[in-house]
Amino acid sequence: MYKIDMPATDEKSRVEYLAIIPHRVRDDNYGTTLDDSESLHRFVDYVPDDMSLCFLYALKYKDLSKAEIKSFNTIINDISKRLKLTNKDIARPQHSQLIRYANYHWRQMEGSNVDGALAVVKQGDIKTTGLPTNKLISYNKEVINPNPEPLTWSELFDASYQAVDKSQNNRDAIAYPSFSKNLIKEVQDALKLTRSAAISTLTTLKTDASQPNARRLLSWALSLLDDHSIRLNTISKYIGCIGRDWLMLTMDENIGQWEGDDFEDIYEQIIQSKIKDGRKTSMLCKSSEFEDDTSSDIDDDKNATDQPLSYLDRLKDSQKFTYGRLKAFHDHQRTHFDAPYVYFPWGSNRQVVRANMVSPHIYHAMKDYVQSSNLEIDQKQLCLVVLSLAYRTGMRISEIIGIKVTDIADIGNLNRQMIEYPKIILRPNRYRRLKSSSAKRVIPIDSLFKEDELQPFITFYYQQKRLKRRYLLSQGSGDQPLPAVFFSNMIKIIWDRLLSNHSFTFHSLRHTALSQLALVLSGSPLAQVMTDYDKEHSDAIVSAVLANNKEKGMWFGLASLAGHLTPDTTFEYYIHTAHLLAGWQMSQAKLVMPVTVFEMVTGISYQTVNRQEGRAYDGSTKQVNLDKMRGYLINKVVSKESLFVDNSTSVNVTYPQKIKNDAVDTQLSIFIHPKIYDVIALLEELQTVNVDKRAGQLAEVALRHGIAISDARKIYNNACQLFTDDRLILGAPTGHKNQEVLVTALDRAYQTSIDEPARLKSFVEIFKDKHNLNTSSIHFGIKETRLEMLQQFVTVGCQLIDASHWQIRAHSEQEVRGVKKELGLDKTIRVGARKNFHGYEVRVVQKKRKRSDKNLAMTNEYYSSSGVLKYLGCLLYILVKVNDYQ
Repeated sequence: MYKIDMPATDEKSRVEYLAIIPHRVRDDNYGTTLDDSESLHRFVDYVPDDMSLCFLYALKYKDLSKAEIKSFNTIINDISKRLKLTNKDIARPQHSQLIRYANYHWRQMEGSNVDGALAVVKQGDIKTTGLPTNKLISYNKEVINPNPEPLTWSELFDASYQAVDKSQNNRDAIAYPSFSKNLIKEVQDALKLTRSAAISTLTTLKTDASQPNARRLLSWALSLLDDHSIRLNTISKYIGCIGRDWLMLTMDENIGQWEGDDFEDIYEQIIQSKIKDGRKTSMLCKSSEFEDDTSSDIDDDKNATDQPLSYLDRLKDSQKFTYGRLKAFHDHQRTHFDAPYVYFPWGSNRQVVRANMVSPHIYHAMKDYVQSSNLEIDQKQLCLVVLSLAYRTGMRISEIIGIKVTDIADIGNLNRQMIEYPKIILRPNRYRRLKSSSAKRVIPIDSLFKEDELQPFITFYYQQKRLKRRYLLSQGSGDQPLPAVFFSNMIKIIWDRLLSNHSFTFHSLRHTALSQLALVLSGSPLAQVMTDYDKEHSDAIVSAVLANNKEKGMWFGLASLAGHLTPDTTFEYYIHTAHLLAGWQMSQAKLVMPVTVFEMVTGISYQTVNRQEGRAYDGSTKQVNLDKMRGYLINKVVSKESLFVDNSTSVNVTYPQKIKNDAVDTQLSIFIHPKIYDVIALLEELQTVNVDKRAGQLAEVALRHGIAISDARKIYNNACQLFTDDRLILGAPTGHKNQEVLVTALDRAYQTSIDEPARLKSFVEIFKDKHNLNTSSIHFGIKETRLEMLQQFVTVGCQLIDASHWQIRAHSEQEVRGVKKELGLDKTIRVGARKNFHGYEVRVVQKKRKRSDKNLAMTNEYYSSSGVLKYLGCLLYILVKVNDYQ
């Protein structure tokens, strides 16, 4: 047994206590796995009521090892017989008349506030599980690594990252082209043809696909086509069942280096996405959480057109069908792609839940770790916003990635009034595929975030809006959000370095938020113990979340926030505090016992009762108020240490910290202004102004972008010198990959401007002398001085942009190989030939595919200038203090 210290409910009360008895119940169909065991277990946190505490106290010193103790089922059956109450199924005592009547009478008792949903949970009609016992005991007491490895920005984009203790070899990132949303449609269209035509089409698609996730899926489809016993429309249903989720969840991932746990995590998400969210009969009714009629008005056997669904369609949408397809798909990967063994606990209608909650202790350690890192200020700001969104809102990773700046409402100057109560309106877009119409919802950020999270979020929003970025969590042009691997890597890397052992995934944060909000919305003081919300903040959250769900009740309000049509799914998969909450609600019942009976049961005399709590004994009725004796009884029967108590007021971890000083950084850097994206936004806005009015509006625009007027004037003058027409800045290179290359190059350029300013200055000066705005390449002659200049330019260039993106061309490839060797240039620099060209052409390239006969390329795949070098060179010329640098 364990105890929880609960805050006092009024000024006269002492600190209250709650006793907890964690139970592990084996269940063949629902629960969480332990270690490598194939068995499933549900965890039920039993809170003994005050009457039960009396009996536990009486039995504390009794030797029960030799006592003949009947099972609970037998006891309920014996009492039912004595009282002549129906008990049809001895194995299911929760459905006996005795338990049903007891439930009714308990809820009529003074102080009892067990709501209808939790009564159904206690009866076992809604499946839910608490945290495994070891996780419950260690919650908010986790040991944090005092000396974690520092966090770096580049590793957050490493698609091959798995864990710090896994193999670090062969981790070269794979270059992924843009994700094709139409691949599944192309496959299913091909499967409408003849078998031979389908094989031919899918073989072509597989040859063209460079993403490993797509190649594996197409390989499986081709293997199914080889089996003539499987019809083509059946194969189409197989691919449609798991294909889209597989491609989306494994995008930008180096699958070849995955281990079994990585596959299992993805498969679990696919399985859970097939929950028949609102298409099954709900155990809870929207009209009232207390009504006995739990029937649903949703017909599981009809679609939107009221036509009966076919058996195959219903089967297709089930978890069991999905389980079978995933298992077959993974067996194919093991045979043809050397995939690791994965244990499939699902199937036969088994529901496997990963019961995890991230405690406030860990969350604040994560924030401190990011704050103390060597990341740039803007990078820290972005990481902290991601942390807050994931921990506080419970949004899915795809929903967070897809947040657009225009999705943020109730912030800014509205009707000539400044309003800052931000809310996120979730709508589907190309990066955020919502599962159903119920997933469209409003997230009240202004209420869920704490003050030290809300203000940075507002500041970050204004910055992204000012820089005209489309997606909130983006860099560069902002046309695409940061890749999914960034979000999963950031969370996992932090956990791997702060915790010696954990089983958390990004999805654990969704479990955490919904489990904690269940406590907050119920008004339970458990919220002040298991979360970092105080009573005042909890009340604000209740008002915001339940604003549009007062008639439906708190559980439908929470389900609505989570994007679920009914609370059943929320309980089954995400709420791990339901039994704790139900126990606390039941403990509020005002139980009394005659003092003589109390003394006979416990051996505690009237004098002891009166001495422990003066209000425990009512002299007029000769009754003992058991709730007033609860603290005394609990302290006698449970261990001394309390659960959930974070013994440190703050996370006592000292991180190696590089103190950032903006003034020092600015002096060391040869950049006129250190915040590159503010400079870009300044130039883009000025470029829209009439040429004759630019000088006059320069000061106003500079202040709007947080740039000193003197610096803005230097930037503007440099831009005017660079461009002979009305332009001030080039259009940014298009394409997701080019944006990644550019963002990385700008980050590296800023660091180089501090560490090696002379080298960066020489790079800019060479670019200035050699550049031509009509081309995207730099030309060098064959004289010795020109070759030295080429060597210097390319060497610094490879520090900014990875060598594999660079290409040198001459009249023959052999000539380029010779000069590379002579100058000692990076071996991974690409070579190319340009007929009748005199000298050397240097450029940054991207891989393209020939799609038309009008294209004069000699091969189907070729390299062409990406535009990154021209954009980067022009921007650096504008930024670098070329003239006054000493």
